[in-house]
Amino acid sequence: VSQSRYKRPKKRKKRNPLKPEIYKGRRIPKKSVRGRVLRQEYNKAALEHGFECFFCGSTHDLECHHVMPRGFSKHKEGRGKYRNLRFLCNECHTGENGVHRNKEKLEQLQAEHERLYGEWYWADEYDLFKAGLIPNTTTDAYETFMQEEGERMRDEKNAQ
Repeated sequence: VSQSRYKRPKKRKKRNPLKPEIYKGRRIPKKSVRGRVLRQEYNKAALEHGFECFFCGSTHDLECHHVMPRGFSKHKEGRGKYRNLRFLCNECHTGENGVHRNKEKLEQLQAEHERLYGEWYWADEYDLFKAGLIPNTTTDAYETFMQEEGERMRDEKNAQ
């Protein structure tokens, strides 16, 4: 009696969550770290956008919202940079008609940030580096790119 011979399917190696991601020799922090809102980014967002709700103008019960949510998609995960932050009151943030339940409001907010800062408003230096848009992961390279994007968006707006 002959036994049928077959090849076992190869098992895929799972990525070790404790092992850091390395890209072109640079260690990329975990997405949970990159999505955090640091105090300095929070303060920059307050200075840039004002400490009031984007939708209703309220100054009470404000919450800091990631314009591009942290778990938005596989390729776009909002980071904790001030260009991706906007203050919303509790009702406009998580309420019945808030951005977490109203896709149109979320898209309106995203369109406004794209108009102000360009299509990469949600990204951090590691996203830009991996996309080949900046030569390294320094703050200077990141800020230079983002300022140029902002100027380009202002020029396009003025040309219209």
